[in-house]
Amino acid sequence: MFSNPLVYTDGGYFKDQQGRVLRLRGVNATGDAKVPPFIGIREATELDVLPQWGINTLRLLFTWEAFQPNSKEEYNQAYLDYYQQVVQWAAERNLYVIVDFHQDAFSRYSIKGCGEGFPAWAVHSSIRLSEPRNDQSCESWGVQMIFDWKHHRAWHHFHRDSEGARSAYLEMVSQVVKALRSYKNVIGYEMMNEPWGTNAELSSMYHDVANAVRVQHPEAILFVAPHALLSSGLLKNSMDKPNLTNFAYAPHFYDPFVIMTKIWFGNSVQNPLIEMLNQAQQWNVPMFLGEYGAPASTVGVRGYTKNLYDWLDRYAVSGAHWNYTPGWHAESKDGWNYEDLSIVDDAGRLRPNFQLRPYPVATSGEPIELSINLKSQSHDMVYRWHNDPALGATEIFMPLPWQNSHYHLSSAGGVCEREPYMLVCVVPEAGPVTLTVESR
Repeated sequence: MFSNPLVYTDGGYFKDQQGRVLRLRGVNATGDAKVPPFIGIREATELDVLPQWGINTLRLLFTWEAFQPNSKEEYNQAYLDYYQQVVQWAAERNLYVIVDFHQDAFSRYSIKGCGEGFPAWAVHSSIRLSEPRNDQSCESWGVQMIFDWKHHRAWHHFHRDSEGARSAYLEMVSQVVKALRSYKNVIGYEMMNEPWGTNAELSSMYHDVANAVRVQHPEAILFVAPHALLSSGLLKNSMDKPNLTNFAYAPHFYDPFVIMTKIWFGNSVQNPLIEMLNQAQQWNVPMFLGEYGAPASTVGVRGYTKNLYDWLDRYAVSGAHWNYTPGWHAESKDGWNYEDLSIVDDAGRLRPNFQLRPYPVATSGEPIELSINLKSQSHDMVYRWHNDPALGATEIFMPLPWQNSHYHLSSAGGVCEREPYMLVCVVPEAGPVTLTVESR
């Protein structure tokens, strides 16, 4: 079915070329790629540290306005060249890339200049354009877009292709996919970030975008995002299963109270995320949590972040943390709407809204259970899986603080070898296996 892709979907799992269950532990790049000059990764070395943090996937923002700033007939080749360069840098560091066709609230020229994504010419001519701002005055952009009638009018005309913006979007996607299909580390495309529209409108759009992708890159994974408002976790998805193959359900999750108040009240993320996982399971596809995170200044942010990662580990769900912005600045924060969710500061140091922890990158067989206990003076991990020796080794990411930990494998014939940031375990017999890792 596929021409030997690096990653494909099989039921509820992502799998690699060997048929091992693959965990995509990703990060979004970057917060400041939404605004001019639309350049988020400036040097190849900015990607060097990601594998050391266990990140194996980039959800890489692609901004339509940057590619077609002036008209539907004109493409900015320099922007596409830049994007391809970052994809190549990622390949050199063994990072998968998910191409994220990104927008928020339609355009920088909508919701009082606080959106991003679509070029000005794609906003319907009946709507008066706003001057782009994207500064601290736009911090409440998520609420603004809900009540801005011009925002809803823009989507109304887009889905009806009133002035050709929808057709132009499909052609843009086709051009981008054609340019990127030769990069083997491009494993898939998120067809639109946090869209607006009725279920019928979104289903129709995804059908057409999928066709545009498949013509150029038939083996790519399609990442299907629900309506933007579902990211709050307060609403359930009622969209019918798309008539697609090799696709993943890609919701986002932001606790609205954490985002608005910058305080975590200790509530669990369990209920909203389980609803999202149930949707993926009903469709029999993997879940990829395309965005999650919190402002670094959030009160209780370490506990909230641990809560998120504990859930991802418990249910073997892949995802991409929002966000990695090497250009973060103390004054402008992530560089768009005064958001402050970058996992690094201006010196490239990790901030408290990210958690460095081990996880099974590739499992030879089916995952059963993963638990991680992070203590102040020690730490331990227990991973159980049903081993299939024909698939090869099971690989566990081990961050630097875990490098010298003791490990025990329940299989008498099995052995684990230490590699840089990895524990590689080979078990010759089939059946349940338990790996225990304890700090010294």
